[in-house]
Amino acid sequence: MKPDERLDGPSAGDSAEEPFDPGLRPPFAPAPGSSVSDEAVIAAFAQAQESGHSPLFYAEGPVLMIDGDIPAAIRVAPATVLVSLDLPDAVAGHRAIVEAGLAGAGLELLDEETLWGLPIAIQLAGLRLGRFDLWGVELEESFAAVRVAAIGDDSIPPA
Repeated sequence: MKPDERLDGPSAGDSAEEPFDPGLRPPFAPAPGSSVSDEAVIAAFAQAQESGHSPLFYAEGPVLMIDGDIPAAIRVAPATVLVSLDLPDAVAGHRAIVEAGLAGAGLELLDEETLWGLPIAIQLAGLRLGRFDLWGVELEESFAAVRVAAIGDDSIPPA
């Protein structure tokens, strides 16, 4: 076998249909998708829909990122979002943009500094520190989603 041959077929990037994706994400590579407004990124994120990216924001799974590497919010379920209160000083003002985007998408602040924030941040995003506000559409549905995400048991009836 020649050094440039592989047993599993052509190497990534050899096909004209599929562009090579080295798996790099911001801040080391451009954000995926097309360029859209901050509001469009946040609204799509809140509803668990595909979106592009803006100069400030992009979604990486259930996490809304600022500047490519700072977690701003965590989506617990569609229309249930935790917003970080502990952003670095350089981007702390961007929290207002996130909150305005969530409000524009029909969500509202349901619980300030929710006690469920940190357990969910650990489970969904690997964040070990932080305080979070809970945003959603309906309080009981959002708390149910939060309980499931935090402890993984949807059989617990609402208190």
